[in-house]
Amino acid sequence: GKTGPVNEVRREVYAACLARADEAPGIFSLTAPTGAGKTRSAMAFALRHALRHGKRRVIVALPYTSIIEQNADVYRALFGDEAVLEHHSAAYSREAPGTESASERRARLAAENWDAPIIVTTTVQLLESLFANRNSRIRKLHNLAGSVLILDEVQTLPPPLLRPTLEALAHLVEAYGVTLVLSTATQPALAERPGFPGLPNVREILPDPASVFDRLRRVRYEIDVQTPWPWPRVAATLFEEAQAMVVLNTIRDATALLDEADGRDVLHLSTLLCGAHRRVVLADVRQRLARREPVHLVSTQVVEAGVDLDFPLVLRALGPLDRILQAAGRCNREGRLDAGRVVIFAPEQGGLPPGAYTAGTSVTRTLLATDPPPDLDDPELPLRYFRLLYGNLREALDEENILDKWAAFNFEQVARAYRLIPDDTVPVVVPYDPPGRPGVRQAVLDRIRRQGQAFRPDYRALQPFLVSLRARLHEQAVAQRLCEEWVPGVWVWHGAYDDLRGLQMECPLLDDPVI
Repeated sequence: GKTGPVNEVRREVYAACLARADEAPGIFSLTAPTGAGKTRSAMAFALRHALRHGKRRVIVALPYTSIIEQNADVYRALFGDEAVLEHHSAAYSREAPGTESASERRARLAAENWDAPIIVTTTVQLLESLFANRNSRIRKLHNLAGSVLILDEVQTLPPPLLRPTLEALAHLVEAYGVTLVLSTATQPALAERPGFPGLPNVREILPDPASVFDRLRRVRYEIDVQTPWPWPRVAATLFEEAQAMVVLNTIRDATALLDEADGRDVLHLSTLLCGAHRRVVLADVRQRLARREPVHLVSTQVVEAGVDLDFPLVLRALGPLDRILQAAGRCNREGRLDAGRVVIFAPEQGGLPPGAYTAGTSVTRTLLATDPPPDLDDPELPLRYFRLLYGNLREALDEENILDKWAAFNFEQVARAYRLIPDDTVPVVVPYDPPGRPGVRQAVLDRIRRQGQAFRPDYRALQPFLVSLRARLHEQAVAQRLCEEWVPGVWVWHGAYDDLRGLQMECPLLDDPVI
């Protein structure tokens, strides 16, 4: 059947990872397309390398909480609960508040120390710890020494922090005996080259990535970025297939398309929905896909990296090349069709997040405009794209001058300046109750009201119900009495929260109200 070639490639990638694991420690890249089994293969490399070279643990860092949970579950199934520690903001809120099982307590105590054979964490948690100046953040750093560190979806490293990030990673390898694995379908150009002080001596694990990409071609690209598409055309194309997804660049664009599709059965994913709500929507999408039922999903980039959906048709608004390729990885993922359709279009009224995202979109527009258009399944294309992007942004790859502050031993300023997620947001607790778990959120709120303050377990229990508002918008919401400080540091949203659209607020001021 169709699974034949896919499984053959997965076995090959796995075998290559085992074969190269005996090599001397240092920096490796694993460049393989979506669906080639990178999660297991990178871990196989790491474990064998650790055994061969006496490394103490394996640390996997991923950009999004949603894929951390997914990957940690895969590793637990393989290695057992005791071996795997999941360390991120939402990992402790699985059970009802007030009850902490022995395993959760063990996880909480081990978490700050990273005291387990396999750690699954966020890129934010890992990298911000390297630049932090507080004990609770740096308590784990000694356990990084002598480890194998897998940076998954490494293309998501933010360009404004790229130089200090690469410097820190190179230092871990050089001085602390870390072996680094850069794993992604869209390798950014991180190796050092003239004019770019990147990572030294990066070795690719696969003998011939291009042949793997070639054999896993699963989609046909339709590139239509010369003439902008109005929203009615986007909606009409979305409904050409019974199952389809569109990925847009901003929340405002997603909202505009939801308005256009009003009255039709659509689902929506963006950061206007709290984590618990997004999980329920994803489960609904997966169920409909599996049952071959109609499903039309309007999403922002939250869906792109690592979320394992499989649509026959994916539309992607013109954006940075790596994002387009990530979205394409959600199309015909399991290779059940001869070819899925990926349509790249430029929305007429579309917006773009500022900074590197806009710069990346303009590099992509140039690359796609060539005649004939480039082969989007060629793994060399992302390297070309990132070289151009980093070249254009050369001055902006250390926007906060962190390397100068570091050289001057000004660690407090370094810690303040090195932020993967901008600090200008305020999380608010939204009125959403997941099916089958009514009252969980309210029980936590009642308890902290009685206590007069929130403790760490309370924050963790509220994590799935948070939406982050930009600070200026939060001030506006407080002035309009849409938001109340429940106890110091905990804000509760009293405004509208819609079952489809999530948090609702009239805000002409801002492009994207929410992170």
